[in-house]
Amino acid sequence: MRWATKSTWIRIAVLFGIYMLVPAAWFSFMSFSDSMDIVKSAAFLILLAILPVLAMVFGTWDGVKEGFSLLWLLAPFVCFLAPMYLFFNDSALIYGVGYSLLGFVAHGVGAVIHARRVRK
Repeated sequence: MRWATKSTWIRIAVLFGIYMLVPAAWFSFMSFSDSMDIVKSAAFLILLAILPVLAMVFGTWDGVKEGFSLLWLLAPFVCFLAPMYLFFNDSALIYGVGYSLLGFVAHGVGAVIHARRVRK
């Protein structure tokens, strides 16, 4: 088990950047849209599909490349804190917990793949 490598920190920084960009794009779109239904649908699409998939993709990617790290237990949650307070509200905090769990499980799957590749 490792704590983190430079490439792990880079992946986490990119995840944070994308976590900021996706809601920012939604927020800018929201200011141009008159339909609240579209705005709410886009927000739920971001919270329930896009952000969790990003956590799983980046967690798996790091696990496959670098192996297992406990850092991925908190990284998606910490990355979600700033966009949550900027674009959503406190009630979205539970989603950050879910992103961390999904990202950590995906990271574990990636680490298993990494371990199998190293053994061969």
